[in-house]
Amino acid sequence: MSELFVGMDIGGTKLAAAVGTDGGKLVGEASTRTPSRARPQEVLESLLELANLALRKAGIIWKEVKGAGISFGGPVDFRRGLTIACHHLPGWSKVPLAKVMKNRLRLPTVMDNDANAAALGEARFGAGQGAEDLFYITVSSGIGGGLILGRKVYRGASSLAGEIGHTIFRPEGPRCTCGKNGCLEAFASGWSILRQAKEALARGREQSMLRAVPEKELDARAVAEAAGKGDALAKAVIAEAADALGQGVAAIVNILNLPLVVVGGGVTKAGEVFFFPLREAVKKYAMPEAGEIASVVAAKLGDHAPLLGAIALAAEPPG
Repeated sequence: MSELFVGMDIGGTKLAAAVGTDGGKLVGEASTRTPSRARPQEVLESLLELANLALRKAGIIWKEVKGAGISFGGPVDFRRGLTIACHHLPGWSKVPLAKVMKNRLRLPTVMDNDANAAALGEARFGAGQGAEDLFYITVSSGIGGGLILGRKVYRGASSLAGEIGHTIFRPEGPRCTCGKNGCLEAFASGWSILRQAKEALARGREQSMLRAVPEKELDARAVAEAAGKGDALAKAVIAEAADALGQGVAAIVNILNLPLVVVGGGVTKAGEVFFFPLREAVKKYAMPEAGEIASVVAAKLGDHAPLLGAIALAAEPPG
């Protein structure tokens, strides 16, 4: 009989909670927008409300739940259960979130960063099922990466393995949210794609469906969707971001000789307009022997990847 676990996801734009089985089936979920400039206590209370709502939707009581997992939108100290920082929300330096939530829920609770959680979710239930080794990369508000080696999350000496988004790409490049200049995130993330689209719109007068999008609705997903519909300006912006991302992915492929790269996040909604230049870039920048065997595929779990990964994390035996 399947056991039940609660997964929670803290993102820069969305908070979510779900109850699901150790086999990857979600039976109840709830979400809300992340409050602007939300502090940790406010986020904690919102997550608990969402978790309670998810359980009510599923007709499940807390006594039936075996444990909880948290996907956090920023680097974490996995072994100590501490958040390190969040570049999109204030006040998250050294917050013992796993311990706090464990005390509130009275359940075993484990936390990891959102990219590692999503990587585990895709490895167990999505595009990476059956793969021993893979690299997962998400292109959304920021850029995160998670490594699965030998079917387990590889976190490194201080839980920072896979942080490809904050690898310096071009030192003379624009400032990143982390405070450094020229990170990959500053060239290929959601916020950088939006910046580049706005700059392109300001530079020229060419036709673009993005000109009809209200200012508050113009974001990276809108750019990706426009690119997918054939908009020339949006396609050029997405192709440039895909080329930059391909250089970062090629470095990972070279170093680890990985057979599979799974790509998720809102920008992937552009479809082949995004994936074709990305695959071409990986082949161009990777060693031929490595690039030719590395498959670059779209994630299958969508926005559920971090939640399902958090549930998988909670379901796995410690150690």
